[in-house]
Amino acid sequence: MTVQPQFTQAQPVNLKKPPIVLRFSGLWPHTLRRFRFHDERRGGDLGHVDLGRTTANEILVGDENWDQVIRDEIAQMKQHNFEQHLEALQEKSRKSEARRVEEAGPVNPWRASKEGPLREGILTVNKDWFGGSGQAQWDPERVEEFKRTALEFLRRSFPDGQLRYASMHMDEEALHIHFVVAVWVEKTSANRGHQILLQPSENPLLKNYERAQDMAGAAFAKIGITRGERRAEARRQARAEGKPLPAKKEHVAPSQWRAEERRRAQKEKKRILYAAEATAKVAVEDGRDLAKATVKKSRKRAIKEAQARKRRAAKETAEATRRRDAAEEKAQQFEKAAAAASSTKKRIEAEIGSLKPIVQGYEERAEAAAEKFRQKRDARKLEEENTARISREKEDMEGALPALQQREADLHEQVQSLAQHRANEEAAGMAAQSARRIEEKKLAEAAKRVQLKVAEAEAISEAMEVGLELVADGALVWQDAMPGSKPKLSWGPSAPVDEHGRAEKLKEIRPARRLVARIARLVAQTVKRVLAKERQKLQDDAEYVRGLREQWEPEAQARLAQISRDPDGGRL
Repeated sequence: MTVQPQFTQAQPVNLKKPPIVLRFSGLWPHTLRRFRFHDERRGGDLGHVDLGRTTANEILVGDENWDQVIRDEIAQMKQHNFEQHLEALQEKSRKSEARRVEEAGPVNPWRASKEGPLREGILTVNKDWFGGSGQAQWDPERVEEFKRTALEFLRRSFPDGQLRYASMHMDEEALHIHFVVAVWVEKTSANRGHQILLQPSENPLLKNYERAQDMAGAAFAKIGITRGERRAEARRQARAEGKPLPAKKEHVAPSQWRAEERRRAQKEKKRILYAAEATAKVAVEDGRDLAKATVKKSRKRAIKEAQARKRRAAKETAEATRRRDAAEEKAQQFEKAAAAASSTKKRIEAEIGSLKPIVQGYEERAEAAAEKFRQKRDARKLEEENTARISREKEDMEGALPALQQREADLHEQVQSLAQHRANEEAAGMAAQSARRIEEKKLAEAAKRVQLKVAEAEAISEAMEVGLELVADGALVWQDAMPGSKPKLSWGPSAPVDEHGRAEKLKEIRPARRLVARIARLVAQTVKRVLAKERQKLQDDAEYVRGLREQWEPEAQARLAQISRDPDGGRL
């Protein structure tokens, strides 16, 4: 099913009695094929068509070959008018003019115009009158009423075979009827003789479109559909009263409107694409510059912070080393003092031991010994205090060493973080370059596919040209089905004799062989139809001559019998 636009959100047309839409447009005989091609949904603009409902379309008037019948009539009338024109000029002894007409050959059986000798028309009404957008929402009774009323109006308005074709389309948003009109008139004059011409203006509706609108409004009024606005009458009245003329509305065909919308959409698409590309390019350049500046600033800031941390760490390390050296020096001094005190203690003890017998007898020596003892006690106490202080300082130094080690570990982690940050920035740059290379590769592949499609179209075009030349020369012909075989494309009398030449021709038309076969089949059918008509004409002439012969033979035999009985009776 073709995707088509839906107008479900559009504002409804609030019309109690919607107007009938009747439009005419010119049509040329050579465009009948295009009309039929689109009418049968075999090509053209199908974006608005629901191909799933095309089978519901109905042919109301006309047989299968209605367009060919019109072209055959035109060819016959063209030859008839030519012969009548020559005969009329010869009867008036206008020989030079007759020679010019004969040299010019037959001319088209219609007067020169810009619209064409045929007329295509359309009958429809607003889709809301049927029930909504699309066949699924239509009221079947209203569809049947519209169809019946339209057929009555068309047959009454275009009598005597003027209405050649009418079809009802059910696969679009609103039901509508297309029809084709051919108006033949006979005219006789002394200079041209009996002429049969296509002249649409001989029909009152085609001569005056306002009258056509009036008649259409009267015909459809019985089912609740009125005539459209009288814009032309309003313009005439305004012109007569000297008032400003109402704006003249120009009808735009749906196909033209859709083509214009597609053109605008493509233009807008290109504009948005170019703007996006330009914006992306600017953003990429700005991002690249910003990334470079950010990396540069980050590198400078990281180096500066690392240097500052290094200086602080070196300063703290030097301070800790100084304090450690001072503590070690003090510890050595205390150890020396303790060693000296211990040596003194030992020496005093030795002296006391040696002098003890003497001190016992002498009070003064006892007092000296006591004083020395007190001094010894004070020295021991001082030694203990010094030992405790040295222990405390050692503990403080041992507590400062882990802090220093932790500071060194933090510095190491910051250096590693800086290295990881640099690695991430380099990875981001490599990812951007990889994405840009992937995008460029995709664009190159898309361009390559477009080139392949163009080359394929050119090959098909060249193959079609060669195939048409072979069909025109009679080298390829369409062979109808024989008993036990299928119809096929075969070689004709002017085909290449050798197998190599035939193989080369088949190789040249291979890309378009199906299209060539279809064209050959159409040519064969056309020739067959023309030959059948000629054979029928020859058969009719033979029957006519045979009838004359049968009519004359009795009279001739009776005359001969009378002459044989009376030789003088036949003399004048």
